[in-house]
Amino acid sequence: MLDSTAAKLKKVALKKEINHYLSRLAKTKNEEEFYREFDIILQGLYKFAGPNRSAMENVEKAFQRKHPMTDLGRILLQDRLSKVSRERLANNFFVDWVTGAKKREKLKEESFKAPWFFVISPTSACNLNCYGCYAHEYKKTEGLSFATLDRILNEAKSMGINFLTISGGEPFYYKDKETGKDILDLAEKHKDMYFQVYTNGTLLDEKKIKKLARLGNVAPGISEEGFKEETDARRGKGVWEKICKAREDLYKAGVLGGFSITVTRQNADVVTSDKFIDDLIARHCSFGWYFIYIPIGREPKIELMPTPEQRNHLREKIWEWRSSKPIFIGDFWNDGPWVGGCIAGGRKYFHINSNGDIEPCVFIHFATDNIFDLWKQGKGLKEAIISPFFMDIRKHQLTNDNWLTPCTIIDKPQFLREIVKECNAHPTHAGAETIINGNIANYLDKYSKELDNFTRPEFEKMRKGEYDSSIVKLSKVIENHRQKNKEEFEAQIKNISEE
Repeated sequence: MLDSTAAKLKKVALKKEINHYLSRLAKTKNEEEFYREFDIILQGLYKFAGPNRSAMENVEKAFQRKHPMTDLGRILLQDRLSKVSRERLANNFFVDWVTGAKKREKLKEESFKAPWFFVISPTSACNLNCYGCYAHEYKKTEGLSFATLDRILNEAKSMGINFLTISGGEPFYYKDKETGKDILDLAEKHKDMYFQVYTNGTLLDEKKIKKLARLGNVAPGISEEGFKEETDARRGKGVWEKICKAREDLYKAGVLGGFSITVTRQNADVVTSDKFIDDLIARHCSFGWYFIYIPIGREPKIELMPTPEQRNHLREKIWEWRSSKPIFIGDFWNDGPWVGGCIAGGRKYFHINSNGDIEPCVFIHFATDNIFDLWKQGKGLKEAIISPFFMDIRKHQLTNDNWLTPCTIIDKPQFLREIVKECNAHPTHAGAETIINGNIANYLDKYSKELDNFTRPEFEKMRKGEYDSSIVKLSKVIENHRQKNKEEFEAQIKNISEE
């Protein structure tokens, strides 16, 4: 009891100190003053770093070189975020991250490593009808109740997971049938979590944006395909104007906003242009994610998959932008070297669909566990994360020696076929199996081989240190991930066998 009270008091004190620092930074009048003040504050934060001291040291190096990511911090505090938004962002990503780390460390002593985050799709329903969308294949009658979502989030927090991504369908289309509560009601109930929401942006009206501004712990990532021509061609006439208005309204309300891009063979040149990323920054986007088109969903088209050359160009541009643009950009495929390969299967994330099926990834529509079935057995998310299905995926991940081809679906398609067969995983919707057999499977075998041949020389350069910078040594990151992946997997397997 005393320990619990002391921990709560320490958390309150930490929040107060962080918010004081943020207020000081937000009041700085120019760039020079911001960096001078930030240096003083960073020194004060070292006492809270604990096992994450090396990360803090990298932040200090980036600050000293005035890296674009530190300039993004200045822009967020001085221009884009309201007081509520900046405090929620800091509290959830620093204060709750520090306190959540203790839960994670305790679980690690039991050889269980909780993933960074997971994705949950409360509904598969949507107000748009975009071709190639994977959510189209799920039944529109499916959906998770508010009570179910609440219970899942409480389980997540018990494992030290304080960040959640919400997808769909369209998340802002969701409404609980019994209570009428929506996604923002969920975020309000779980103020100690931070939510990234992938949305088409068309339902972000004045009422929702006003509530987003009041909450401060939800960051909408609006999907688009490029500029007006590309976006309206896939999403429908008039969508481009709606999302541009939504971005401006979010900015005026002080809400953190971002983007989501699906890269296809058709739009690859547009979405990798400097003109495009500069337009997103001008529209106040602070973060964004690039996704490779995966041939699943409504009428999958393998001809939409970007070529190996286009994927490589995407990587080159994103890595270039990170060193020159004040915006955070992620790419789950090309960032394999930075995150240790494929992150699916509970290694760093997983997906719960609108029927409660626990999938390794939002694009892998196979499962062996369902959250409702697990609860009936007195189990939960932890058991799904260490299930034979997820552990088999992680075992296969260890054999991948080219992290520029990390994906278990399109880069290592033989892995997925073997895993599904070995674990008797069932498709989570009719037609999901087409990606592991027939014409699509044959194409992916050829595609993955071409991609590996194209990217392997580049990955070898990264592994040998030819891509290292003065701030972060990529070769060291790769080496550390290889060792940690192996050690964590072996410890987890040993723990499972002993149980």
